[in-house]
Amino acid sequence: MSDGGIRAATRRPHGRRRVSRSRPTGRLVGLDIARGIAVLGMFVAHTWPDSPGLFSTVLTNLAGGERPRTLFAVVGGISLALFVQSLAGRPGFDSRRIRQTVAVRGVGLVALGLFLQTMYSGVSIVLDTWGLLFLFFLPLLRVPTRWLVGGAVVALPIGVALQLGSEGWDARLRLNGSLFTQPLDWFVNGSYPLLIWIAFLAAGYVLARFDITRRRTQLWMLGGGLIVGVLGQLVQKFALTPESYPAEVVLHLSAVGVAAAIVGALCLASASRMVRGILYPLASVGMMPLTIYTGHVLALSYRYWLDPSQPVKNQLVWVVLTLASLLFATAWRLTLGHGPLERALRALDGSRR
Repeated sequence: MSDGGIRAATRRPHGRRRVSRSRPTGRLVGLDIARGIAVLGMFVAHTWPDSPGLFSTVLTNLAGGERPRTLFAVVGGISLALFVQSLAGRPGFDSRRIRQTVAVRGVGLVALGLFLQTMYSGVSIVLDTWGLLFLFFLPLLRVPTRWLVGGAVVALPIGVALQLGSEGWDARLRLNGSLFTQPLDWFVNGSYPLLIWIAFLAAGYVLARFDITRRRTQLWMLGGGLIVGVLGQLVQKFALTPESYPAEVVLHLSAVGVAAAIVGALCLASASRMVRGILYPLASVGMMPLTIYTGHVLALSYRYWLDPSQPVKNQLVWVVLTLASLLFATAWRLTLGHGPLERALRALDGSRR
């Protein structure tokens, strides 16, 4: 998980992009809010049970399924791009040093993710996949935008095809103690297939190159994302067979559009001081996603350790985890700033000032 980058790209008079070295432009609060929504949206998937009622229906439709995970990945791509841009503006950070920093961060996330997998929490851990995405993205950090877009367009349908096609041969490779089990989860049919997610990451990375601090870019993200999202939903509903290959591809494209629209809308809305104040706790969660995500996994693991017979999902658990995360993140940010695991990761990869 990237800490979000502090500086954004500015443009030369002739349209060539450079990184500002004069002063920080401040955090993109809308991006922090979007990241906070994505993290807390995962709490819904992990702890909220299927139940009747209007609130439950609305909550699971808004925060369940593919949307929060795709939002998390797209925001992560934007954050990675801003992080790389911020490093490029520091003395001593050439291309090799930047790649080294991103690589160390990726290895750290893989290690933490694999460690959390040793505990039963009922959560499909994303951190190891996220770290691998950083490592696979190392050669792409300076790739021209058109190649990134082309690669994402190719990776997404191939990833969906592998995921759907694996149903026929997956069981034969998933033997007890098989060396194939973890790679299969990472690359093919886990909760976060790498080829699909690297397309999401690339989408966010490309968006950040258009300087999302500009109001015009934010409006384009909002409008264009809504068009893609709504069209995707309509095509899925009226023109495609549910859970077919075309439907799954369109589902992912629609989710990317919705993610772009949410980020654009939140960046526009957070220009208001009142909105920033109201959503301060949510932005605080978004400033320390690694801490909050890891904390909720540890809390769920401890709960199941105390009583393994408890149901995996429970509404009270969702309420407690959500409120505790908002309160902890707000208090920590007000007193100490960056989250504890975010500080540790920055110290590990050498990006701490």
